[in-house]
Order: sequence, then C-alpha cells, then structure tokens
Amino acid sequence: MSIVAFKLLAAATIFAVGLIGGLIPLFAAQHAASRRFFSLGNAFAGGLFLGVGFIHLLPEGIEKLEGVVDYPLAALLAALGLGVLLLIDRVIFGDQRADQPQSLYPYVLLGLLSVHSVIAGVSLGLEPHLAASAIITLGILCHKASAAFALMVSIHVAGFEAERQKRMLALFVSMTPLGILLGLLATTGLDETSTTLIAGGFDALAAGTFIYVAILDIIDEELATREVRMARFVMSSLSGQDDVPMPAEDPDRLAKFLLVMAGILLIGLLVPLSHIAE
Repeated sequence: MSIVAFKLLAAATIFAVGLIGGLIPLFAAQHAASRRFFSLGNAFAGGLFLGVGFIHLLPEGIEKLEGVVDYPLAALLAALGLGVLLLIDRVIFGDQRADQPQSLYPYVLLGLLSVHSVIAGVSLGLEPHLAASAIITLGILCHKASAAFALMVSIHVAGFEAERQKRMLALFVSMTPLGILLGLLATTGLDETSTTLIAGGFDALAAGTFIYVAILDIIDEELATREVRMARFVMSSLSGQDDVPMPAEDPDRLAKFLLVMAGILLIGLLVPLSHIAE
C-alpha cells in the first residue's frame, strides 16, 4: 500500500471512530433514563478534560517550548488561557449565566478540540514514512472516540437542540481528516522553530482552558452540594426556565467521583501512545 493510500484510509477510519464516539450520547438522549446517563457521562467527560489538560496538553506545551525559550512560557500561557476563560465566563458574562440555558463552553471546547485535531492531522499528512504514519494514526485513534464522546456530552448538557448537536459533531470529526489532506497538499514556509513555538503555545493555552472547564464547569456542576443545587433550582424557576430538577439526595456522587478519576486515568493510559507517535 502506498503511503498516500494509507493516509486516506487513516482519514476515513479516524472520521468513523470519532463519529461512533460522538453518536453514543445522541442515541442515549432518546431514552427515558438519559438525564442520569448524561449526568454520569458529564462527570466522565470532566475527568477526560482534566486529564487532557494536565497530562496531555500541558506537558506537550512544556516539552515543545522549553527548548526554544529560556522561560516557563508554557505554564504562563496555560494560566493565561484559564484566566481568559475566567474573564469571559465569570466577569463579562457572569450576570447573564442564570438567564442563558446554553453555555459558552461547548463552543470553546469545539474550537480547541478542532484546532488540535487539525494540527494532529497535519502532522500525519506531512509524515513521509509509512511506519511512523501508522503509529501516529494509532495515537490519534486512541483519543478521537473519547474526545468526541466528551464533547457531545457537554453539548447536550448545555441544552443545544439535536440538529445543532449533529452539525457540531460533523464539524469536529471532519477536522483530523481535513488536517491530513492539508498535510498531504501543504508546502509550508515556516521553519521548524516557528512551527514548534506555535504548536507548543497552542497546547499550553488549550491546557488552561480545558482545566478551567473541567473544574469550574463540569465537576463543580456534577458534584455540587445540595444547597448550591437548591439555589440553581430557585434561580431556574424564577427565570421561567424550569429546566433544573428539584434537588434531592444524589445517589451517584461517589459514582461521579469515580468516573472523574476514570477519565483522568484513561488519558493517563492513552498519552504514552501519543508520545510514541511523536
């Protein structure tokens, strides 16, 4: 098999795997028990995003930048990424949060995951050796289904209608194949140092935003105390949304914690494959 044929086959396989991972939440939404499924799935997604931020993106940013600049630039960019999202979410739009059923986070996650997917695809498209291309493909496949699942759970929990969820999923799963095609066709004028700086800087910024979303949106929501959930219920009722259930004892708190940890550990197991791929 020629390397071009392999990469085209890899693009189709990555698209299919991502689509399957993203369709699981969409099919689950059609069942009566979907609220509990998405609550548990959201906790798992929080663990995935936390793992991606701390174990995958931040170390990659540090590794790429530390040999180029003599400064902890990756750590600074991660903190700035977290700070920018904090500014947008809690300062600029903080007072409107109770009146907006649809969250900003799915758009942020879609954008970050899409850019990262394109970068991964370009790296595969540019790889000149078949064996190395196979390893990169394996690394991408290991992350694609879990990323699509976590993204679609977040999108559904945010209250997006089904058609918009499908469009966002289609956009996301197309990004890596698009990157592969761009890599096959591209001739770049950037030198290796510039490419490393751009990729490392993006990884570090994305790490901060993923950590923010995982802790201050997903985990804070799913493991909130009963008092906090009661306040959200009252605010929802007063605003006329009525989309927050009456707070009760949450029998799934331990399960949610374990799912958060499972998400972190899953990324911890998958990251070595990505390192091999690089």
